[in-house]
Amino acid sequence: MTLLIHPGFHKTGTTWMQEVLFKDERLFNLMFDQLETDALLVRPHDFQFSKQDATASIDARRSAADSNLIDVISSELLCGNMFSGSRDSRILAERLFAVTGPAKILLTVRAQRPMLKSVYLQYVKRGGRKSLTDFLNFEPEPGYNWFRPEIFEFHHLADHYASLFGAQNILVLPQELLIGDRQAFFEILMKFVTGEALVEGMSVSNEKGVGISPPSSAIPMLRFANLLRKTPVNPEAMTSFSGVGDLLTSLSYRMRFGRKRKDANISREIKSFADGRYGVSNTKLQSYVPVDLSDLGYETQS
Repeated sequence: MTLLIHPGFHKTGTTWMQEVLFKDERLFNLMFDQLETDALLVRPHDFQFSKQDATASIDARRSAADSNLIDVISSELLCGNMFSGSRDSRILAERLFAVTGPAKILLTVRAQRPMLKSVYLQYVKRGGRKSLTDFLNFEPEPGYNWFRPEIFEFHHLADHYASLFGAQNILVLPQELLIGDRQAFFEILMKFVTGEALVEGMSVSNEKGVGISPPSSAIPMLRFANLLRKTPVNPEAMTSFSGVGDLLTSLSYRMRFGRKRKDANISREIKSFADGRYGVSNTKLQSYVPVDLSDLGYETQS
């Protein structure tokens, strides 16, 4: 019984993989949901985390020794909290190594420019009020944390997992492959985990992704609505006006006027911010990726 650990990254099709791909009971045993993963591995403070308890919980969910199922632990929470700089990503990798033993590691990534846009939209969706410029460049006071663009230098986490589980047990797959050729994504993953080609005729589900992001034209209205509704990013909003905030939020998802112009402005700002920042990292990451990242829009160095 092989164990596959999929610790993210965020915004790379992880929800689809958890709710569709890894729910295929012909092949996979998805051992924990998000709440269980958080409670078992992520939320405990270093002084409260119990290796023995976590190991026992994982062992109890493993499939039978003679099973052909692939046991799976999948949660983007395991690569850290983006909005505080993913500062726990290293310790979470070490916790996983301490409690699982041998495993195959799948990291899913995304080209950094669309990743930055998607993360900012997620921030606003979840209650954030900063502009894109402030979100990308904000420097908190000493002792406080914030989003850091370095978290998308993906090779750092891939290298750390390689140092723990062995480089031969690390696979990095781009979201762009998942979108453009889902069957190829599936076949590469299964060959990596099992060492064998897929049984002829076996294919992956064509069910579409489930996540919905607001249109970029909705950002101004959403930022205002976030003053009036309690959210994970802003739990102390003026809740006496929460009905107004909820109404504005609902309306914002229908806003299409000005979307092209807003998209162009966001793309221009992110290009200026990201150009030259990630090429070295992506070039180092390539050794874990079986397809050419530069062909998929990733900045690399020749």
